[in-house]
Amino acid sequence: MMKTKSLFVNVAISLAILSSGIVVGRFLLSPKPEPPQKKYEYVGEIKTGFPPEKPLDYRISNYKNINKVGAVPDAATAYEIGNAILIAIYGKDKINYSELFSIQLQDGFMWTVSAQSKNTDFLFYYEIGIDKRDGRIDHMTVEI
Repeated sequence: MMKTKSLFVNVAISLAILSSGIVVGRFLLSPKPEPPQKKYEYVGEIKTGFPPEKPLDYRISNYKNINKVGAVPDAATAYEIGNAILIAIYGKDKINYSELFSIQLQDGFMWTVSAQSKNTDFLFYYEIGIDKRDGRIDHMTVEI
């Protein structure tokens, strides 16, 4: 013979624990996520006055979309590539992440990613030129 009173109490306690766990997990532990910090500033497209660059003589991919928009289609991709190159060459401790990276598109095909140096007596700027069409690194300079 089963005791119905103890079964009723056990079911009630289990339901109370389950419902309080749902309330806590649903409303108290899940605040809205903060928007990500802005890492770069897109300055815009500039015209340098140089003659236009000739199209590539080769295809960089079998996908038509990549050949159409380029291997580095936007400023976010240019930021990721530039940041990876700066970390590989100088190290993460030499880059000032409190200042935003500056990114601009020159003549419609060359991304220029600029970052500021950290912990130096003089103010250095690192600049990397990335070809939008095939992703190759065109130039890298350090400016004072």
